[in-house]
Amino acid sequence: MNPFTEQNSNVDIVNRSGILIKAVKILAAAFVLISAFIWKIPVAARTCGYWTVREAIKTYTIVCTMGMEKLTSDHFYVKFRPANRADARLVLETAEYFYRPVVEDFGYNPRGRVPIILHSSKEELNRNFGWEANESAIGVYYSGVIRALAPQSWIDDRDPANVREIFLTAGPMAHEYTHLMIDYLTGGNYPRWFTEGMAQYEEYKLTGFRLSDQTGVFGCYTMKEMAENFDGLSNQPLAYKEALAAIEYIAGEYGEKTLHSLIGSLGNGMTFENALQKYLGLDYNGLEKCRRG
Repeated sequence: MNPFTEQNSNVDIVNRSGILIKAVKILAAAFVLISAFIWKIPVAARTCGYWTVREAIKTYTIVCTMGMEKLTSDHFYVKFRPANRADARLVLETAEYFYRPVVEDFGYNPRGRVPIILHSSKEELNRNFGWEANESAIGVYYSGVIRALAPQSWIDDRDPANVREIFLTAGPMAHEYTHLMIDYLTGGNYPRWFTEGMAQYEEYKLTGFRLSDQTGVFGCYTMKEMAENFDGLSNQPLAYKEALAAIEYIAGEYGEKTLHSLIGSLGNGMTFENALQKYLGLDYNGLEKCRRG
């Protein structure tokens, strides 16, 4: 039995989509402009505002893929170019493989199918975010959408069984789906280091893959440095390693239940440092001293 359904693009629909694209783009831009004020209003309104912004951007992103083909499974769908059909099937199969364990770990089942956009090359993927061509991401989560680099473009093996195994254990699906979970559970109210640490933690738990094992990075960043400027830190492999180490410390000393309590408090509008005080009795400086001790 084939678990996937296929849908070819309809040229007429694509041709008529221009008005819809423009409308959604204008709507998304308007919400992005007002998003600067979202954090100054009460929690319920702020959450609603963030949800609206995210879903507008998500809708615009998907509308822009109307010229691509589509494969659908129970919980995901993937948009892809015809030359990447085999990769699209592998990506969809892998996403479904991780769906149940991630949902069970976080106790949250996203409504509707999660969209995945498959990119043929890292240059194509990077262009969507204005990144330099040498950026090496193989997966990105942003505003309700997972983007993945086609497995055959970065896996140097042509044996289908080997490609499948490598993509399952070293691919981005568990990592990016965890980002989606954190985003939806917190309403976007999370520090960047925390979502990256959680995504790596879940990824290692499910696949055994650890980024720091691949990079051989050395040194340290403090919790304060990560909290204030995670994406701006000059050594990103080290920043990711430190984020995972902080999450592993909390899980090891206080239990995974505490991690999920932190997520729940963020979802209720609490700041991360206040949530730390509530569940760990520590601020960032205290967490830094304890995890280094």
